[in-house]
Amino acid sequence: MSYHITQRYGFTAHRRLLSPQLLVAQSQILRTSRAVHQSRGLHNDKSTRLATKRPTSVNAALNPPASTRPPPLLPVDPQLAKESTIKYYFQLGKSYAKFFAQGVKAVVANARLLNAKVKSLPRGERPSWFRPHYIPSSFSRADWVLLWRTRHDLLRLPAFALFFLICGEFTPILVIFVPGILPYTCRFPKALNEAIEKAERRRAIAFDELESKHPQGVLSHGVTKAMAHRHVLKALDLPGAMWDRLGFTPPGMWNIKGRLRLSFLEIDDKRLIDGGGPSGLEVEELRIACSDRGLNILGKSEAELRTRLGDWLRLTAAEELGERRRRMATLLLTRPENWPQQRNFAVPEWEL
Repeated sequence: MSYHITQRYGFTAHRRLLSPQLLVAQSQILRTSRAVHQSRGLHNDKSTRLATKRPTSVNAALNPPASTRPPPLLPVDPQLAKESTIKYYFQLGKSYAKFFAQGVKAVVANARLLNAKVKSLPRGERPSWFRPHYIPSSFSRADWVLLWRTRHDLLRLPAFALFFLICGEFTPILVIFVPGILPYTCRFPKALNEAIEKAERRRAIAFDELESKHPQGVLSHGVTKAMAHRHVLKALDLPGAMWDRLGFTPPGMWNIKGRLRLSFLEIDDKRLIDGGGPSGLEVEELRIACSDRGLNILGKSEAELRTRLGDWLRLTAAEELGERRRRMATLLLTRPENWPQQRNFAVPEWEL
């Protein structure tokens, strides 16, 4: 059952009746979002800062193993550089070597864990590269993220291992120029921070370009599906920045990277809602989840990120896949501060 709301520019807004479970989860997310906004109005800045530091209840079904994230990089005492430059850089090299070794071991451990989970399933229910949108019914959100991150890291492990063998202690310096070969577990703090900064700068430029040509955003007549694909690819920082400098997006890039990201997000959203929403995520997983959806995280508090992710889940939730993708298109082509407040917003006739 559905109803249609006709709005400007000839587009139609769709809203379908959701399942009772989805409605209950949505109401919980909405209450959490409202509570955060109310706390901002009732308390002063100091109390709000303290509130954001309070630990939240972590849901194990929502958070993948810590081994899917980079291990800590052991610091080297900067005073050592004053005593001996050689000793300092030797210790720094050892620290990075240990970090990379731990990262590689984590990829192998994650692959074994995933393999054990997959083998425990009947053959017909096992996930496959050829069915990226399929998730076994027994898989939690934690299992789903483990699956995707392990696949991501296994694809990059051979190239990174060869690079590390050739470059040795110079790996942290040289790998900055080819960050795409790094498994996620081997991304050291500087590489991670630079990647986030680059993605957010690129996202800002993409929105500036879109709004300069189409001030009304996704509802403008000139915004086509192909144009939306190009914007979303940039906003999610999926293709290499080289293509921005060349001024075009290669054919097939959306099918290779764009569709895969949407497939991941569609299931990830559903599992997040089933698990109670953003309140059950660890802080690091919260930051990653926001980045995956094209949300800026630099300079944002934990409360802001939980609220924004909750808004995403509330506004994109829909039983029908086409409607969900149209809702996602509207949000991905709109700056988060301009997102609609209510669910009955206009969406394009096409879907991503």
